[in-house]
Amino acid sequence: MKKLSYILIIAIITVIGCTTETLKDKTVIELIRKEYHYPRIIDYDIYCSDPEHAQKVLKSGLEEKGMVTVKRTQELKDIGSPLIYFTDAAKPYFLITSEDDKKSDIQKVKIADEEFGKIEDIKIWNSGKMAIVTFSSVRKNTIFGELLRKASPIIKQHKAYFLLTQNGWQIMDQSDVDLLLLNY
Repeated sequence: MKKLSYILIIAIITVIGCTTETLKDKTVIELIRKEYHYPRIIDYDIYCSDPEHAQKVLKSGLEEKGMVTVKRTQELKDIGSPLIYFTDAAKPYFLITSEDDKKSDIQKVKIADEEFGKIEDIKIWNSGKMAIVTFSSVRKNTIFGELLRKASPIIKQHKAYFLLTQNGWQIMDQSDVDLLLLNY
């Protein structure tokens, strides 16, 4: 009876070990789009009453482009009132802003759209049960993209870690990847 249970366990392990499903590009794209929410909007909060944000907006050239007007001087009695005012040309870039933010003179704007680019590389390892996928995303900046501290790359490289489970391929959480790599 003991020999039968050992044989059964070995048979199950062999069957599970042999059921490898290849990771296909279509599966990778679907999982990445779902997990990382592509296409997605990149937003930015403009603090309209903040003198530092007013300076940033002036340096970005948004006033010359007709998106905003910036009040350059402020009297002591006006502290806390908005320095940045948006023109009608800026309204298509507005995103939903909470009532609390509106009361604090904060406006959320769209600075870019980010979309899945393409699969750069798929490396299968651990007997076909794990994969590292390198992929790119493409960022299309709006006029408010000028507010970024540094020029945002148009194409960004990313890595996603896949694990073959009983339910098919799944993207692993980064903390799980770190733990797995420590034990590997």
